Parts: sequence; structure tokens; C-alpha cells
Amino acid sequence: MRAVTRTLLLCSTLTLVSLFMVSDNVFAQEMTMKEYKIQLQEWADREMAAKDGIAKLDADIESVKAQVAAVEGQTSDTWSEIYAAIGVSEADVNAYRDELNGLGRDLNALGALAPEDLWKRRKEIDDIDAKLAELKGSRIYSLSEMRDLAASLEGKIAQLRAKMPKGMYDEYTVLRGDYLWRIAKKSDIYNDPFAWIRIYSYNREQIKEADMIYPDQIFKIHRENSPNEYLVGSGDNLSNIAGSMDVLGDPTKWRELYELNKDAIGDEPSLIYPHQVIKIPSN
Repeated sequence: MRAVTRTLLLCSTLTLVSLFMVSDNVFAQEMTMKEYKIQLQEWADREMAAKDGIAKLDADIESVKAQVAAVEGQTSDTWSEIYAAIGVSEADVNAYRDELNGLGRDLNALGALAPEDLWKRRKEIDDIDAKLAELKGSRIYSLSEMRDLAASLEGKIAQLRAKMPKGMYDEYTVLRGDYLWRIAKKSDIYNDPFAWIRIYSYNREQIKEADMIYPDQIFKIHRENSPNEYLVGSGDNLSNIAGSMDVLGDPTKWRELYELNKDAIGDEPSLIYPHQVIKIPSN
């Protein structure tokens, strides 16, 4: 009997616990649904606010576009007036700008060369310089943009010229009837016939015998010394040249100079002459 009673009490207790658990689950589910609906409403409100904001931004963008278009129209009208004032068209200005930019690209390409290679192509720099001077004669050059571009190109030209080796030479094409004495005597060469040996020593790779030169040979006309050259002066000898601090700084090293210039000096090291260009060892 007692066992039956305990069983009934246990069943009653379990039933009550189950009822409470079901009641709690239903309550929890109802709260979750409410929270979801609240959250959903918040998202809907935020979406609406965002759409309103986007619509306002779109309106602002259209307004700015209209202002930009108005300014561009005014700017275009102003430039048209400027072009008319100097008597050119927009196409003329664009073509002029393209020419300047083309010169800039050519100068950039030359700027990538080594100094020695740049010296060999110095005529291209001269041609660009001449073309720039020609363009500066145009009425379009009066525009500030073009003046700035031209100034930039002039700066690049100056940099390229500064990059060239200090040892410089001109070129001379031998004419029929020329000989070294006559060439050296010309006013645009050395204006001194005795300077013929300067041409001879500077072009030994072409001139085997001083009295044997030929039309259409192209000689280098020495103008300034490069770091490995020395122009012999009156009273010079290999010993005092070697002793110069700009050369070897030691007169006893004269033989180094002789060996380096033996083909030009000959078998007698004491016989060197003013106007000879001799090589000196690189540092």
C-alpha cells in the first residue's frame, strides 16, 4: 500500500514538473518572437532612413554635377575668348602641347644614356634646343601652361649638357686640298697653323702619317681636356707633366706616361711638342 502511495506521489510530482517546464518554454518562445518583431521593425526603420539618406545624397550629387557643368561651361567660354584673342584654335593649342611633350619624351630618353654616349648624341640635344626655340616664337607660347612646359624642357636640356664629359671636341670633315697645317690655321679651328699636331695627336686612330689625310675623313677637333687627357704646353716634358698633382704627382713616373703614349711620341721620350694631346692614366 505504501509502495502504491509513493508511486502515485512520484507521478504527481513529475506531472507538475513537466507542466512547469512546458509553461516556461512557451513563455520563452513568446519573448523571442516579440524580440524578433522589435528587431525587425528596427531594421525596417533603418532601411527607410538609409533610403531617405541615399535620395538626399543623389539630389546633392545632381546639384553638384549641375554646378560643375556650369563652371566647365564658363571655363570653356573663357578659353575660347583667350584663343580668339591670340588668334589660335583649341586644336592648335593641343597640337602645340603635344609637340612640347614629345620633346620632353626625347629628352627623358637621352637622360637615360651614359655621359659618353650622351656626348656622341649631343647633336640631338642641339636639335631639340633649336626646335624649342622655334616653338617659343609661336603666339601659343604666351599661355602660362606652355611657358611652364618650355621652362621645364630648358631645365632638362641644361641638365643633359651638364652631364656630358668635360673633355669636348668638335668634328671637322676633311675637304679636297686640306692638310693639317691648313686646317689648324682656320679661324674656327685653332687659328694657329702650329697647332696642327693637336689634330694629329688627337686623331691617331685615323692619321697614320701626318702628311697623309683624305677628303671626307672626319677628325675630332679637341677643345677641352677630359680627366684622362693633357694638352702639352711650351716647356713641358714627361717628367714635369708626371710630377703635376693633377697627373701622377711624381716626376719619376714619367715612363708610365711614355708607355701610354709611345705610339704618338715615338722612340724618343724627350721629344714632345706643344699642342700635343697625350693620355694620362685614369685614377
